Amino acid sequence: MPAFMPTPQTVEIETADGVTLRCRRYRRPGARAVVCGHGQASTGYEFDLPLSGFNLAEKLYRLGYEVWIMNFRGAGHPPWQSDADGWRNSGDQQGTLDLPAVIDRVIEETGMPPFYIGHSFGGMSLYIYLQGCVPDPDDPTRVIRDPEVALERNKKIAAGLTAGSPITMAEEESDWMEKLRRHPWAQAVMKRVARFLIKRARRKPVIPIGRISVWFGFRHPRLTRIIMSSALLSMYLKPKNMGPEACGLFGTWAGGDVTCLHLAQTIQTVMTGELTSIDPEGNRFLSYAEGMGNITAPLAAAAGTKDFMRPIDIEKGVLGSASSERTLFLPINGCGHIDMLYYLPLTEITSWMEWAAKNA
Repeated sequence: MPAFMPTPQTVEIETADGVTLRCRRYRRPGARAVVCGHGQASTGYEFDLPLSGFNLAEKLYRLGYEVWIMNFRGAGHPPWQSDADGWRNSGDQQGTLDLPAVIDRVIEETGMPPFYIGHSFGGMSLYIYLQGCVPDPDDPTRVIRDPEVALERNKKIAAGLTAGSPITMAEEESDWMEKLRRHPWAQAVMKRVARFLIKRARRKPVIPIGRISVWFGFRHPRLTRIIMSSALLSMYLKPKNMGPEACGLFGTWAGGDVTCLHLAQTIQTVMTGELTSIDPEGNRFLSYAEGMGNITAPLAAAAGTKDFMRPIDIEKGVLGSASSERTLFLPINGCGHIDMLYYLPLTEITSWMEWAAKNA
């Protein structure tokens, strides 16, 4: 860590359902905080990769901000790891329980609403949060939307930036990937995989991606760099934008365990073209796409032009459906889903922070 950065503090935060989350805080007294939320099957190391030039926390701190890096429930590596509560959660709990607890704590500690940067499902969790989604008091496995909660939460976010975080698939433009998604064979495969994951969740609810990535990365660092830099992962990241060392470190540190239910929810989102809540039996209930009108906080959305998450789905599906009058679209040329996160700070983060400060 550069000399100008303070020693990070691990902050424990308890959610409304009793789960302990652990955040890494780079304290800067008197400064506005930026909260960073990682993607699915990842960890807060996405934003704190131990490599100069590929560390978003360092860049934000240089710009004068205090930085809080989340680990959603179950994510992270000891001692900076959040509790999992049985690994029976989906992505719903990230927006309905985890983010509310962290945002409230940040405001309590700093005295002002923070900025928020979310990557992939970390950004989708912001949509869920800002819509005012909460667990149903009569059935905590289901999610309901509360307009009064939405009004209050939108006041607690000074401005948000999501990166590679769609909410729905635009139908008016069909490229080869969209046609593949809709193909009957692809639909049948996704449906079968989702059912398998939901059934597996009752016996073995967690897929230990993070534990495997750390174990393998430390024992075979060179092979990890080769694998993460290979064409096999070209849909996930563009290795030429990162280089072998950054790819290897990402593959080692940023991989996180994921629940079967959360992965099934993601597959169902791709299958149907819309993110919805899900219960332990795989039933879909609340459409998050239909709640985007509840979002009034300043909202920016970044999209890699080479990402499998299509820019049109983010520009039109997200910014085109939110009620906020202060929106900004950031196309990141030549970038995929992961490398966008590291390219973004180098070219766009300063201008976005200026936009965010102006609209906060």
